[in-house]
Amino acid sequence: MRKYLVVANQTLQRAELRDELRKRIEAGPSSFYLLVPDTGAADYPDVAVAAGALQPSMTWWMTDYRGPATDEEASTQARQRFSQMLADLGALGVPVEGDLGSAQAVEAMEKVFADHQFDEIIVATLPQPISRWLRADLPHRAERRFGLPVTTIITKRWP
Repeated sequence: MRKYLVVANQTLQRAELRDELRKRIEAGPSSFYLLVPDTGAADYPDVAVAAGALQPSMTWWMTDYRGPATDEEASTQARQRFSQMLADLGALGVPVEGDLGSAQAVEAMEKVFADHQFDEIIVATLPQPISRWLRADLPHRAERRFGLPVTTIITKRWP
C-alpha cells in the first residue's frame, strides 16, 4: 500500500487536488494522511493585493471572497475543510487520517514524520503569485528535507 502525506489548507477542497488523489486511488491500494497547516487570519491572501497581482481576466471569482477575520475563524474554516475531506475519502473506503498542524508547514511535516512513514508528499497550494508556500519554495524544501518525491498541485483559482 502506498502512503501519501497530503499538505493543504485553503486548497483542500479544490478539484485539482481531488483529481490527483483519485489518480492515486485508481493506481492501487493507497492511504492518506491529511496535514492542514493552521494558517492564521493575517496570512490569508489579501484580495486587493491578489487582484493587483493577477491578470484582469482572472479576478472575476474573487469579488465575493472575504478571508477569516480572526485566527479562530481561520482554524474553524481549516477544520471544516479537513473534516469534509476526511469524510469524502472515507466514503471511498480509503484509509485516511490526519490533523491540523503548525502554521509553519515544514515544522508541521516534521512532527508528522516523527510518527509516520510515507512514500510521497503531495502539496496543494494557491496559484502564483498569491501562494506563500511557493514563494517560500515549500515543495523543494520538503523534497530536500524528507528525501521523498513531492508532487505539487497548484490550483487554477482562488479561493
